[in-house]
Amino acid sequence: MCHNGKSQFMHRIEFEKFVVSIRPTLLARAFSVVGDSDTAEDVVQDCLFKLWTMRGSLDEYNSPEALALTITHRLSLNAIRGRNSTVGLIDELISGAEDSPEQEVIRSEKEHEINRVMAMLPDAQQALITMRHVEGLSNAEIAQLVGSSEGAVRTALSRARNRVAEIFMKYQLSNK
Repeated sequence: MCHNGKSQFMHRIEFEKFVVSIRPTLLARAFSVVGDSDTAEDVVQDCLFKLWTMRGSLDEYNSPEALALTITHRLSLNAIRGRNSTVGLIDELISGAEDSPEQEVIRSEKEHEINRVMAMLPDAQQALITMRHVEGLSNAEIAQLVGSSEGAVRTALSRARNRVAEIFMKYQLSNK
């Protein structure tokens, strides 16, 4: 379909220009909500992916910028909910600090929970989370290893974290 002689779909170049102009604002909004630059990057990547899939209808919105900010804000809130239950546990398990016997029992129980949740993930998501949170590889290093872009790694990692959060929440609810 054409709109004023022009395709209604935002072309890749137009979208890239839009992304370049709005990305710093989205990162600032995400960071102000989540307080973590890695999570903010994940949120913005998810937002940009959503916008890309919506590019055919972006001209229907009075302000695509306002839409992008709204999506970023909602994804940031979702990230906080998920992070509080999963990423903190993963990071805590990896910390390796000396524990008292009581703390060691708690750590063991949490590790068991994490292993159960991880076992429910597809192999690719398990590998991605392991590379990032256990082996400590950067997104760039993971991208090089798997032959992908950093953006794709951030998006995949965000999806994996969100899936962990979903599984963990279901697991927690079923144990109450």
